[in-house]
Amino acid sequence: MKLTLDELLQEPDWLEFLSPYRVLDLIPGFDGEYEHYVQRAFLNIIGIPELDWLEIPEPGDGLGSWTPEQALAVLTYGPRSHLNVELIVEIERVTGESLPRIEGKSRFEAAFYLVYLLPLLNEFKQRDTWTMVQPQYVCDPYRVDFCVGLSVFRPDSSSFRDMGGWEQYLIEFDEAYHQEPANRLRDQQRDRHIEQVTGLKPIRVRHEEQEVWARICRIEQEIISVEEYLRRLLKLMVWRRGEKYIDIIRDSTQYAYMWDEAGYLHYPRQPLRDLKRIAKRLGLRVKAKHTGKQAFYRFYL
Repeated sequence: MKLTLDELLQEPDWLEFLSPYRVLDLIPGFDGEYEHYVQRAFLNIIGIPELDWLEIPEPGDGLGSWTPEQALAVLTYGPRSHLNVELIVEIERVTGESLPRIEGKSRFEAAFYLVYLLPLLNEFKQRDTWTMVQPQYVCDPYRVDFCVGLSVFRPDSSSFRDMGGWEQYLIEFDEAYHQEPANRLRDQQRDRHIEQVTGLKPIRVRHEEQEVWARICRIEQEIISVEEYLRRLLKLMVWRRGEKYIDIIRDSTQYAYMWDEAGYLHYPRQPLRDLKRIAKRLGLRVKAKHTGKQAFYRFYL
């Protein structure tokens, strides 16, 4: 993607104001729901004290015009922000403007922290759960993006740790480059070291899955990985089980579709499409098989 400033301007000679419609139309696969998209971004942004100075107007009769900073905030803190990476870089390039960075965090890591992780922990607090979050947790020679602690006991209780009411999680926020083979290998080596030192396996939250991850944790009422959620879905689908495999039939998949309030599964009428997605994510092999008249899918564990 290569842009010129003229492609973004509200009017040819309004050099400081961008057209919201032109900006949003550049989002890959944008559905044309301009006000709905901006409303969702607005609701995220108004809860962030660090962005009070932006004064992004709430959608009403049209969207008006945006400064470059307002456009960047909507794209960074709005829904499906993983699609906006290239567009954000181009707007920064042609306008010369950028949002202030939170020290020690990339723009999208900061957005994940402010829009998804902190609100999730605040919801846990409302259920009488004490929460703690420590960014840039040190595990020599590495740093983990976030260390999160949860306790069902009040922090003034001297015995809450001893009574087993304290749980700790290490959370890594992964932008797209983490999916490149070389980076995935390094991440796996890094995670093994961290798990050996701390006894905790880092939970990796992919940028494109930050919304569904937060939804999963709310529904399950605990902090878990997407992978753990998928294992739970698979257990619901099991038709029969062997020592090193599980078999799933079309009818048995429907239990998981009914239970999947997080909306990870997409194809109830074509369950093999979702099963292949799950298998790839969990590193499992799946084959279509049949016995007599019964077709089934075998997952090799």
